Amino acid sequence: MQTGYFSAAWNDIKNSPGWFGKLAVLSLVGLIPVFGWIVVFGYLFGWARDVAWNVHAPMPARIFGNEDGKLYSRGFFALVIGLVCMLIPWVLEFVWAMVTGIGANWSGYGYGYGGTLAFFGLFSLLFSVVVFAGTLFAVVFAAVGIMRMSIYGRLAPGLQFGKIWAMIRHDFGGLARILGMALLLWVVAGFVISVVTIGIMLAGLAIGLVAGIPVVHTDSPAVLFAALPGLLALIVVLAVACGVLSMMLSVFVLAMVSRALGYWTRQFEVPAWRGQDDPMPFEIEAAQARAAGQQPPR
Repeated sequence: MQTGYFSAAWNDIKNSPGWFGKLAVLSLVGLIPVFGWIVVFGYLFGWARDVAWNVHAPMPARIFGNEDGKLYSRGFFALVIGLVCMLIPWVLEFVWAMVTGIGANWSGYGYGYGGTLAFFGLFSLLFSVVVFAGTLFAVVFAAVGIMRMSIYGRLAPGLQFGKIWAMIRHDFGGLARILGMALLLWVVAGFVISVVTIGIMLAGLAIGLVAGIPVVHTDSPAVLFAALPGLLALIVVLAVACGVLSMMLSVFVLAMVSRALGYWTRQFEVPAWRGQDDPMPFEIEAAQARAAGQQPPR
């Protein structure tokens, strides 16, 4: 078990030549619907796979290099695994919405108004906790599944929930630290995005007001129509700037998380793995220990 997953990930990122430019390019690529995230996931989890194999190398020089021929399939499979794992919390959210909607409807018709509100209020709170916990577990399963898929280069290993659960149980503490740091990074990133977005909007409003003063004091429709494209262009530029900033922070967080997951997976002695259905080294050691009447190693 290794500690300091995120510090190791950050050192690997900052020591990669031209790392900021690569993340910036990935951010721009990520703005492309679906295809962009296929490339982002394929690139970053390919790099995470390397360190899981105990191969230490900087971030690949070319975003679209596809040196192993798995860039696009790996990214696509990562999205599929994420969607499959998120089905359960999505179903729970749908059930929650249905149940709370029925409760509100009953209350609206006066069927035990006070008691119904209290019951469904408590039920909604408890169900919200269940949905949140289910979402966290889905994210953890998806993360480990994507790492397994990246190592084998096929989709099926990433959906072997029994194998995924065995890895999670073996070192849930390490995954919990990664998840906790990831949540903290997302909170910080969200705060930065909010502050910068508000600043950009205020700056744009100030520019719009200054530019709009001559327009406000004119009665000429031609002047109004001439100023409109400029104001619309300013709105578009500000919106794009906010979108690019949000994407850059998202890609940075994903780079940190994926590389940390690579370090976490390394403890499972990936070079010794065989077929996707074969026991992993720690499972073999545990079976041998049980056969000898000893405590399985942790």
